[in-house]
Amino acid sequence: MVHMVHRILRFCDRKNARSIRFAYIFSFLKSFSQNAPIMVAMFMIRELMEKRATAASCIMAAGILFLFFVLTAILGHLSDRLQSSSGYKVFADKRIAFAGHLRMLPMGYFTAGNIGRISSILSEDMVFVEENSMSIIAEVVSGLFSQIVITIFMFVLNPVLGAVMILFCLIVLCVGIPMSKESMRNSDGRQKAVEQLSGSVIEYAEGIAVSKSFGITGESSTNLRESFAKSREANLKFEKEHTPWERSLEIIYVLGIASILTAAVWLMQNGKIDHASFIGVLLFLMNLFTPFKTIYQLGSRLTIMDIALSRIESVFQEKPLQPGGSEKLPAEYKHEITFEDVSFSYEQEEVLHGISFTADKNEMVALVGESGSGKTTIANLLARFWDVDSGRISIRGRDIRKMPLGELMDQLSIVFQRVYLFNDTIYNNIAMAKENATYEEVAEAAKKARCYDFIMKLPYGFDTRVGEGGSTLSGGEAQRISIARCILKDAPIIILDEATASIDADNERYIKEAMSELCRDKTVIVIAHRLNTIQEADRIIVMDHGRIVEQGSHSSLLDAKGLYHQMYTLQQRMNEDAEVISA
Repeated sequence: MVHMVHRILRFCDRKNARSIRFAYIFSFLKSFSQNAPIMVAMFMIRELMEKRATAASCIMAAGILFLFFVLTAILGHLSDRLQSSSGYKVFADKRIAFAGHLRMLPMGYFTAGNIGRISSILSEDMVFVEENSMSIIAEVVSGLFSQIVITIFMFVLNPVLGAVMILFCLIVLCVGIPMSKESMRNSDGRQKAVEQLSGSVIEYAEGIAVSKSFGITGESSTNLRESFAKSREANLKFEKEHTPWERSLEIIYVLGIASILTAAVWLMQNGKIDHASFIGVLLFLMNLFTPFKTIYQLGSRLTIMDIALSRIESVFQEKPLQPGGSEKLPAEYKHEITFEDVSFSYEQEEVLHGISFTADKNEMVALVGESGSGKTTIANLLARFWDVDSGRISIRGRDIRKMPLGELMDQLSIVFQRVYLFNDTIYNNIAMAKENATYEEVAEAAKKARCYDFIMKLPYGFDTRVGEGGSTLSGGEAQRISIARCILKDAPIIILDEATASIDADNERYIKEAMSELCRDKTVIVIAHRLNTIQEADRIIVMDHGRIVEQGSHSSLLDAKGLYHQMYTLQQRMNEDAEVISA
């Protein structure tokens, strides 16, 4: 229990941890003031039994009791105020730090099945710790102090009573420590089940249209049903294995109370304590182990919190991309982009092998090849979504790993094949590309991206909200807004991940015009699936199984009769067949 309190404090920043520790003083004084009235009552009972009580002493005793009650309320308020306010401040800062750390992690972290984990940490773990940590610290610290105060009072009444009290406190600890370890072990399994369930629910929600189309909703949703079942079994297992420990502690509490009572009777019969002290023991009797009960009833919450903290800290321990240096990027250099013997692996599998090529200023370089050949990986490495295993990627002669990430992103605009727009207005989705962008600049970018006309036909124009992911727009409309965003950013290097691959013919025309505006006077890396769209590229790089097998112009590659010639011929034949079928 104490270890858990220390762990929470280590999780806090120094300033807030100091405030929480300062609250310990008030917690101890509160514990004393809560139990002191029993000693006052015992004193008055002795006075009454010995017929020494007077009206004045009774009034004084009543005043002291009232003072202790008021003092308890004030001390509790001060303790709670210090701890609770610190707790909310801590987690406000931690959420910001968590988001900042996620921003610095390589993209591979977000494609390795960790989305459900991140969602679970934000929606379950952080909320649980935030809502419970400070109250748990208050209850644990107050409980420990109360147990110490009660034990001290037992010693004041008689050393034998104090010795019996310490004996049963040690027995409680001997049972409580392994109980906490067992709870910790099962809490880990329970939280993993919650994480798996969160991931399954997210996956089910995202793919519900596909699930419905194949009739695998409801009872047929095996994966989701299994996740719910595992979560249920993990919770039942936790309660089943935890309950016997709690029953054992209840038995120890009863035996401890009975032993204290027996010792008190024996001491009174042998004249070791008077009747007033015996009544004092009776007043303490039902509360002897209440602090321990309170603490160990928190056991399940404490262990869940421990696992939650471990999961939160595990994300913070993920190695971020290095922030880079401060060396300025030159305005001009021989090559705008250079890949030098670059190799890269996903997990343990190497997917790029010794990639070397250059792209000069205002040059278009196209990457082509079969799916899985490494085209998108090259673009992602240039954007530093991951870091290379070996080799070097540079912009104007400067290694991108030595550039601040902010500066690197200033050099790049990326148009993804799968567009994502934020659940905000169209204006804000475009304006996010440039800080303090004016309305005129946003409107001009929209015109160049061929989306101004359809935006102005919407009910609220630029103030129309697009829904999560741009759900209220067609794919082509969303794509043009993303291009407008890149035009407004006006970065010198453009990465295009075949923006017209899944777009209808009418939208494709607009998008091609928008991309022409975007790519004018820019260095362009384009990932091409349709070879007829990149015939005018300055250089075409042909990828196969993570290696560059050919590079050159469209005509020179056709003349070489290699892989590019085969791919181009096959696509031409497929296009001709499609025209025949449509005719």
